[in-house]
Amino acid sequence: MPRDTDARSPAQPCRAPLPSDTRFVTRMVWLVGLSHATNHFVMLIFPVVLLLVQQEFDLGYAELGILAGASSLCFGLGALPAGLLADRLGGTRVLAAWLTGAGLACCGVGVSSGPRTLATGLAALGLFASLHHPAGSGVLVGLGPRLGTHLGRAFGLSGILGNIGVAASPVLTAMIGVRWGWRAAFLLSALPCWFLAGPLWRCPAPAAAPRPASGYASLRNALTPPLILLFGFETLMGFVFQGFSTFLPAFLAGFAGIPAATAAQVTRGGVLASLALLFGGLGHLVAGRLMGSRRREVAFPIAVTVSTLCLFGMGLTGGTLLVFLCMLFSCTHFALGTISNTFMAQHTPPRLGGTVFGVTFALAFGVGSLAPAGMGVVGGRLGLAAVFVQLGLVSVLAVALATAFIGRTGTRRLGRRPAG
Repeated sequence: MPRDTDARSPAQPCRAPLPSDTRFVTRMVWLVGLSHATNHFVMLIFPVVLLLVQQEFDLGYAELGILAGASSLCFGLGALPAGLLADRLGGTRVLAAWLTGAGLACCGVGVSSGPRTLATGLAALGLFASLHHPAGSGVLVGLGPRLGTHLGRAFGLSGILGNIGVAASPVLTAMIGVRWGWRAAFLLSALPCWFLAGPLWRCPAPAAAPRPASGYASLRNALTPPLILLFGFETLMGFVFQGFSTFLPAFLAGFAGIPAATAAQVTRGGVLASLALLFGGLGHLVAGRLMGSRRREVAFPIAVTVSTLCLFGMGLTGGTLLVFLCMLFSCTHFALGTISNTFMAQHTPPRLGGTVFGVTFALAFGVGSLAPAGMGVVGGRLGLAAVFVQLGLVSVLAVALATAFIGRTGTRRLGRRPAG
């Protein structure tokens, strides 16, 4: 098993990109980020129109959670095969495939006639969307030698663009859903998917270093205790995010206090959710800069602790404080995405970028797919506020894993940069 420093050094040489590479690297990072934005946008359409779907099909929170879980489950199941494909075929080709397929799946959801066909369309959307994160992260890992110490900023930029998709989805989807129906929100979302697919297909990333025949054997050889801790952390954060994002618009719609007015509730909930999620971009920006500093390790346990406290606060408070805690949680939670992804890239050989991130997102979204149904049962019995308290309890375990990771890798090195 390689030492930690050996796993980090190939992905983090301390040099700036070559001048001739700058335009290519910048283009690749932006394309990955725009794909990230589109990915989160389409995956958050259903939670935003959840009340409209409930009204049309007369479903309970548990049934709605199962529908959302079908998409999340496929989102997780497809991640590991997506990572293996990205390492073999090239990450940008896999990104183009997800965008093309997701556009078709959005059309399928838009013409669904009942809960069963809706579940089929959402599952197909989740399956195609599962291709993005392993492939996109694999592209950034492959660019690591060219990015040098700017690797964290590249993940930060991709995260910011992804967060724009997260924040834009509630408000735009709510506006479209209220005006033209929830089906129109899915049908119109196929357009940006197809718009991005062409440039990514025509701009393949450079091939990774030659790899052994067995990707699974290579992965076993690359595993280190810090990487295993990060796998566990991402699994818990995937569960928290799926539960949070599924029920946040409906929770804030109820907070709007407009009984028996579903359209108004959806609009108000979408606007408040977008406002809260928009602050995730600030988290990505700050985290991207911190990951190039000497004190980057200390940000990890602090961010996860604050996000955990916010979850408890969201379930136990109301009014303006509730909205503020949603914003703060969004900021710290999305910052954790940049922090943990950068640490993972630093512990991953470039030739296995897609595979390692495939495992990560398979765990995060696979286990996370249980959150909508499980939290739907909690919300149906105890109210939606209880959902966030339960997610806070899950997040406590993430605090322990983040602390263990820093204790393993960074406690004695907070004052100096790692050798490159």
